[in-house]
Amino acid sequence: MLHLKKLVGSCALGLSVALGLSSLMSGCQSIPTSAMVTDAAFWQGMQAKLKAVKAVSLFGRANIVHEDLRFSANYLYQGSDSRNYTLRLTSSLGSELAYLKVTPEEAQLLAQGKLFTAPSPQELFAQVVSMQLPLDEFHQLIMGIAPNAQSQFNEAGILVSSQVPGFVITYRNYQTVEDLALPSEIEIVGPNTRILLFTRTIQSLER
Repeated sequence: MLHLKKLVGSCALGLSVALGLSSLMSGCQSIPTSAMVTDAAFWQGMQAKLKAVKAVSLFGRANIVHEDLRFSANYLYQGSDSRNYTLRLTSSLGSELAYLKVTPEEAQLLAQGKLFTAPSPQELFAQVVSMQLPLDEFHQLIMGIAPNAQSQFNEAGILVSSQVPGFVITYRNYQTVEDLALPSEIEIVGPNTRILLFTRTIQSLER
């Protein structure tokens, strides 16, 4: 069991890891994007298009408030659905905080040189770090895919909010890539937790 403060406070797994991650982030090409489109015609069929995306790689930053702890971390998300993805969290200096790998069989979390496993990513993170996050639906969340009928769309057909057990997700802004709209700013509010996700670059998109 790791305490979140200890995990955030460590922030160092060696210079080679930090340099390797820095090289990884800077070496990837990003896909050009443009500002959010608000025309209703553009949003017709958007949910189906997003669900048809085969794989995506997103890089951004997370601002996290959990109980009395405030911190920021970079994230690299790579995945095809909520049962097949990886999520790497790093400090501003490039040191790895945590690496989550999700498969249909199990979820694995590597933190502070230790490997933890559990049947689901949400259960795993709660057990190891004592923090609730909507990781079982994370692909839908970060892609702007409505997970259930509780999701809310505005008059133009833009997804503005959704809910999963224990969490409210609000979509504050989108970025446009080709005929797709991907969230660029997401607010997640849950038990003693508020997170702002800012996706800075779309590094790859397979359709």
